[in-house]
Amino acid sequence: MHGMTASEKFAGDFGTPEQHIGAFDIDHPWESCITICQQWAWKPNDKLKSLRECIRTLARAAGGGGNLLLNVGPMLDGRIEQRQIERLKQIGQWLAQYGESIYGTQGGPFRPTTWMVSTRKKNKIYLHLFTLRGKKLLLPELKEHHVLSARVLGGQKLTMVSQKGQISVQLPQKPIDENNTVVILELDRNASDIQPLDVPQSSQ
Repeated sequence: MHGMTASEKFAGDFGTPEQHIGAFDIDHPWESCITICQQWAWKPNDKLKSLRECIRTLARAAGGGGNLLLNVGPMLDGRIEQRQIERLKQIGQWLAQYGESIYGTQGGPFRPTTWMVSTRKKNKIYLHLFTLRGKKLLLPELKEHHVLSARVLGGQKLTMVSQKGQISVQLPQKPIDENNTVVILELDRNASDIQPLDVPQSSQ
């Protein structure tokens, strides 16, 4: 039940890493099981994860090719603690605005870093930027796919050029969302067949 499946002989089996995000894996199904506080059962005054931590945990799971099971522990009388309800509502509000970058997506094609993960669906790649590292985002060129445009999800169009084997995207001056700024790359064809790519560790 802990970690990833060791054998492929069990049809329908999947990995269940607990209290941490699974490693990048788009070939085998997996689901990270993580608590909204610090332990599985309800505990008075247990430290609640921040909204930023919850949203980035969700993005990291999706960007790694997995699913997120966010545990909520009921109180002694079966009710869910009000502060946990409020946190779930906040996550729902974020998903109402940015959910297309999570729901129905596949992890990648860019392998996760400490500051960015990516998801993809149809002809779009969603870049989940936890920090804006400089004025430009540098990505490896997609050799068989042409990037038509770059824009902030729900917002402004971004200047993008492809040259010298790299894609350069001009980033907004400030984060659009303090928890996770999502940038969309629109391609000329389906992104599902792009093989995983490493991202440079720094931007300009």
